[in-house]
Amino acid sequence: MIGGLPLFLWGFCVSTVMLWHGTFFINSLAHVYGSVRYRTPDQSRNNWWLALLTLGEGWHNNHHHFQSSANQGFFWWEVDGSYCVLRLLHRFHLVWDLRTPPAHVLDDRPGRRRAPAVSRGWRHGHDPCVRGPTEG
Repeated sequence: MIGGLPLFLWGFCVSTVMLWHGTFFINSLAHVYGSVRYRTPDQSRNNWWLALLTLGEGWHNNHHHFQSSANQGFFWWEVDGSYCVLRLLHRFHLVWDLRTPPAHVLDDRPGRRRAPAVSRGWRHGHDPCVRGPTEG
């Protein structure tokens, strides 16, 4: 058997424990430390250093604001490693229907005039990996 016990320990046990810790970091620290961009019914916050550590999951307030988005980092300066991997998989046609937040969701910040809610569908042939508002 290739790897044997060391492969099992490092490839499964250690990596699984690290994944759990990343999840626990986000579910606890991202509700305490960071900035709030969107009003949500919870205490979720965006935290840049948690985002770097967890490949984008630290943009937790963004996630709670628009949960059906494939990307956690809504703006170019919000590094989102998980979304980069999803975009790569999309280019190889291994994933599809990646959703990004529409413009009216991005503009829903305190102190800004809210855009009217508009139903925006995904057009056939539209590349959902491109950041920004979709065309309706």
